[in-house]
Amino acid sequence: MNRHYHTVVIGGGCLGAACAFSVQRRLGNKSGKVAIIEKKVLGAGLSSRHSAIVRSANASPMAARMAKMATQYWKNLKPLWGVNIPYEQSGAIWIAENAADSRAESWTALEHMLQQEGIDFAMLAHRDVLELSRQALKTVPDEIYYYEPDVLQLDSPQILNAMQTAAKKTRVDVLEHCDVIDFEHAGQGITALHTSQGKIFAEHVINAAGAWSADLFAGIGLNIPVALEPVYAANFLVSVHDIPEGMPIIADYVNQAYFRRWRGSILHMHQPRSRNAKDIARSFSRTAMNPEGANVIYDALSFNVTQQQLDNYLGKVINRFPKIGKPVYAGGYHSFFDITPDLKFILGADTQFTNLYHCLGAGQALKYAPIFGEIIADLITEGSVISNAIDIEEFSIDRFSNNDLSRYWQANALTQNGL
Repeated sequence: MNRHYHTVVIGGGCLGAACAFSVQRRLGNKSGKVAIIEKKVLGAGLSSRHSAIVRSANASPMAARMAKMATQYWKNLKPLWGVNIPYEQSGAIWIAENAADSRAESWTALEHMLQQEGIDFAMLAHRDVLELSRQALKTVPDEIYYYEPDVLQLDSPQILNAMQTAAKKTRVDVLEHCDVIDFEHAGQGITALHTSQGKIFAEHVINAAGAWSADLFAGIGLNIPVALEPVYAANFLVSVHDIPEGMPIIADYVNQAYFRRWRGSILHMHQPRSRNAKDIARSFSRTAMNPEGANVIYDALSFNVTQQQLDNYLGKVINRFPKIGKPVYAGGYHSFFDITPDLKFILGADTQFTNLYHCLGAGQALKYAPIFGEIIADLITEGSVISNAIDIEEFSIDRFSNNDLSRYWQANALTQNGL
């Protein structure tokens, strides 16, 4: 059966859902329908394994500005999605090396930039760190600490439930277990999608397919540089005497680990995205050799954590929380960041197809989902971004037009994208 939609969103993760809800809300019930095409089920990909930390600190001033807007949307989501999501405003302590080189200076510059953007991000004295962590955190003289009080902690299952409820409330069609096979295009526009459930006509197409984007659009000549970087998450059972409830999220850039207390007596941890140029180049090499690699997200083996990974994480926990003893391992899983060569997201209109829009999060999808949905809805329904405070030019896919990705992996090329 052939179907006609005003807008078709490819990808049912948090970004695809946010775009669909925002566009459908703008259209109302009489100006056209929006559909989400999802190859598995809504939220089944990386959105189901997200750490669900919403913070504004970012090395790009524009990204930080949009993150601050997104944080406010998460606090009051109902006008956008028709539902609200519970959250905890736990705040975050950022830990960095007080090195005798430019790294410490870059954190000082970050603090200044974020404060100019109206984001509360300030250096802490060691005694204040101990007070905020209730003496649980180890501090050392060669480290510097910052505090971001407006950081939110969400819960992935509640987000997935909200996505499903919002799809019904906004009357967005969700086509699950639906694979996109090919595209029809005429001139500079995509006219239809061939899927495992038949042909679908679309006036506008949103690419929110994340790690599948490169393989999905290669057939129509689009180069979308997105790859997968593995990340391991682990949960440890801890005593309330070891890790107090209400402790801020710990963004530990010395040990390369995020820690948070959640769901009662669980200490959850995962590593941040790698900023090492060789690691990122290696991720893109794997993708080039195996374009179907994104399907490992649904491989049951990808949920396993090896003993070596577990021992590595256990060492990080004990090093940062000296009173904890030896925590009890309570399960873990293998997840991924979908990354771009410069670690910035791809956002905005395509430069070859006039009715195609990209919304790819580069490992930061969830925190930006509400604002990205509004931006894409602006572009589709208004022709440009409405807010004068937002300029998405630096995130355009056009920056990759010459296909020379190696320049991003040269020495110090990613330093400015440190968060």
